[in-house]
Amino acid sequence: MSSARPGATGINPRGTRALRISHAYPRKDGFTMAAKTSDKPNVLVLNSDSFRWDNLTVHEGSDIHTPNLDRLAGMSVIFENAYAGSYPTLPNRTDAFLGTWTFPNMGWVPLDRNAPTLAQTLSAGGVNTALAIDCPHMVQQGKWFERGFDSWYWVRGHENDPLAPMSLVKQMKVPGDEMKYRQPVLALQRHMANQIYRNRQRDEDYLMAELSRVAVDTLRQLKNGGPWFMWVDMFDPHEPHDPPQHYFDMYYPGYKGVTYQVPVYDRCDCYSKDELKAIRAAYLGEVTMVDHWLGFVMENVRLLGLDDNTIIIFTSDHGLAYGDHGYTGKNRSPLFGNIARIPLLVSTPEMRKAGKSRIVSDLVQPVDFMPTVLEAMGVKPMPGWKGEGKSLMPFLNGKSVKTREAAFTGSHPAEPNPNTPGGHLRISTREWSLIFPPNLYGKRAKPMLFNMKNDIEEKKDVIKGNLKVARELYAQYCEFYKTFNKNGDPIPAPSPETLL
Repeated sequence: MSSARPGATGINPRGTRALRISHAYPRKDGFTMAAKTSDKPNVLVLNSDSFRWDNLTVHEGSDIHTPNLDRLAGMSVIFENAYAGSYPTLPNRTDAFLGTWTFPNMGWVPLDRNAPTLAQTLSAGGVNTALAIDCPHMVQQGKWFERGFDSWYWVRGHENDPLAPMSLVKQMKVPGDEMKYRQPVLALQRHMANQIYRNRQRDEDYLMAELSRVAVDTLRQLKNGGPWFMWVDMFDPHEPHDPPQHYFDMYYPGYKGVTYQVPVYDRCDCYSKDELKAIRAAYLGEVTMVDHWLGFVMENVRLLGLDDNTIIIFTSDHGLAYGDHGYTGKNRSPLFGNIARIPLLVSTPEMRKAGKSRIVSDLVQPVDFMPTVLEAMGVKPMPGWKGEGKSLMPFLNGKSVKTREAAFTGSHPAEPNPNTPGGHLRISTREWSLIFPPNLYGKRAKPMLFNMKNDIEEKKDVIKGNLKVARELYAQYCEFYKTFNKNGDPIPAPSPETLL
């Protein structure tokens, strides 16, 4: 594998056990923010892009090495039915940052400059807010997702970030068959050039590592400044999947073929079994790398004396496919659970002290983030804000609250992002999932219905024998759309039986 992996570098391998104190980071120098004293808790959100819900070993059957997240899960409320809402990357973060539904109204667009954001609201309520990201899509070309944060830091160089000079980008040659990569390959060539430009040579030079150090530096400045909220947005394990070699070797040792780090967003028939196995190994290698550096961040939360008053949240925007259901990547794949379900761990200081976890089966979604954080930090919404999610604080306090009968995941039918076909739709309950594939080639594919009680991997479509169930789920979607579509648009998804 080594000679065939674009961007492969010399690595100084080390184990992937849960992080030890010897790796702790905080330095003694640096600027300290002005204090804002309060007894409000701090909130640290760790958002990992494209992190599948079943990567965590708390879910049965996982063979994936995530010791630090497993340890966090053992001290968290585990929301086992958390689903993406607006899909994919930017619409998801819009749901979370505004607390309102995005995909019934718009798609991959800049953050609304007039709507009150979570960070803006917290800052107005006396909370220090900070954003640390390496996801280029959130801030490049005027996307405005940094709006409202008191401070923000962008670690440059991921994916198609135009960091390296084009003269260097043009020298990059992708190995193997160019048509087996997601097109255009320029994004991968940029990423390869960026890593050379950044002089990536060791584990510590990877973007995930630098972002983690930035996060710890920021925590060190925030710790004496009163209540704070920090959102750390990690683009890994999003493609390109190019982890250090020793992480790849954990999942496919000895492989010498081509690793397609940015697989096609489509059917995966073009790959051999070995190539698909390598795609999975590269992705899971990044998952384990993410876990290692998250352990670094969480260990420093403890070392900085923040463990007793900080709520830690780990989540993702969506998953992806590495051969499941015959697809790789996302976007052209229907919203099966490997893409639509997301991990959500919420760890309070009390749960960490007790060393206990609790599983919640209620349906939760990213629009619930803003009301949850506002209630946790005791901050009132800004005038005119009408949240469309539910606070999850009762679950954190050992109580229960009715969230929703069904979860809705989708993309806007007129999605402006050319890489994301419009019209994705999934309706999920604790028993059923009704999936409408995206609009491809000007027509709709047939919807599919799965019984989640006995077919969690969604392998057997049972819609023909359960049309009544499909119609009932569709009716819930129609009500949802009428409630949250602000433009008076017609229902974009047709009734299920019209497509059968």
